[in-house]
Amino acid sequence: MPPLPAPSSSNGTLQDLALRRRFLMTIMAASLLWAGGMIFSSFAGWLSLGRVQEGNTFAFLLVVAVLLFAVRCWPGRFTPIAALFFLAAFCYIGAAQFLVPRDSLRMLLFFPCVGAIFLIFGGIAAWIAIAAALAIFAVAAVTNHVVVTPLAASTFAITLGFTGVCFHVFSVQARRALATVYQQNAALDVAARQDTLTGLLNLRAFREAMNGHFAGARAGDPFALAFVDVDEFKSINDRYGHAGGDTILIAVAHTLKAAVRGADVVARIGGEEFAILMPRTELPDALGVAERVRTEIQDQAFAGAAEALTVTVSVGVTVSRAPRCTVDAMLQAADMAMYAAKAEGRNRVVAAPKGAAGLS
Repeated sequence: MPPLPAPSSSNGTLQDLALRRRFLMTIMAASLLWAGGMIFSSFAGWLSLGRVQEGNTFAFLLVVAVLLFAVRCWPGRFTPIAALFFLAAFCYIGAAQFLVPRDSLRMLLFFPCVGAIFLIFGGIAAWIAIAAALAIFAVAAVTNHVVVTPLAASTFAITLGFTGVCFHVFSVQARRALATVYQQNAALDVAARQDTLTGLLNLRAFREAMNGHFAGARAGDPFALAFVDVDEFKSINDRYGHAGGDTILIAVAHTLKAAVRGADVVARIGGEEFAILMPRTELPDALGVAERVRTEIQDQAFAGAAEALTVTVSVGVTVSRAPRCTVDAMLQAADMAMYAAKAEGRNRVVAAPKGAAGLS
């Protein structure tokens, strides 16, 4: 039986990418509003950007709009789209240092851009961006495009570096916290799909496994399902107590896992009932697996309170073919065949009537 997937970081990685994608889209939307406001204010005469920077602002707005559309339509291209956005933003902010001398605070535009890079790409890319921002500012200051005092320049550099440290620490801690949450969610998902007593799949997970196999099947592929029920289990519980009954169920589960084939899926679907899904298996082979299961359980001496205990099972088997396989129909057909095995005297394998679960 394929084991339940262990908690891993794969789902967490996908969720992290989805979270960063939504954050990037929010930044892009805010950039569109900001650029649109700047263009409107310039045309209205409220701001003086200059013709070149007006053109830059309009070009930036168009680029962001295209990239926002792209990241919505092609989420798998998130990384290159994000890189193009921040490259465009840096070019636009860098140009402003040289083309908008009337805005004495334009170097502050680097702060939100750098912070966003920390949260989207992490530390390495963001520290490169900080170094680039300081280099652009230094060139603008040396060429007198930005006129600031040495104190103001040092304040800008120190503050940008301190902001980088804060964002770096925050992004690292946030990623660790998210990773912990994803791992805990993965562990909870495994627990919700696993029978706590035997470690087998539970009914919910077994249904998911059946649907997954059916979805990937080719037309005409046969699928067999066996219902396995421990005979006289109530008397076992009455004689040995629930702890003894649980011991028997655990031992039966281990025997089932050892008796089936590698591709088969075993589950405890409730009480003393187990199920085996046998993908791409015709009825004769499925009956052979079911008979092997029945024989190995019958031949095994289970530990009782003070004596060895022999346990038997009744097994019902049904077969259906894709694409007519349905979970409920197969479960019902196998269940009815199992009850027929009970009625015929227990400790036997009975096949469901042909056509009971969609078998042609």
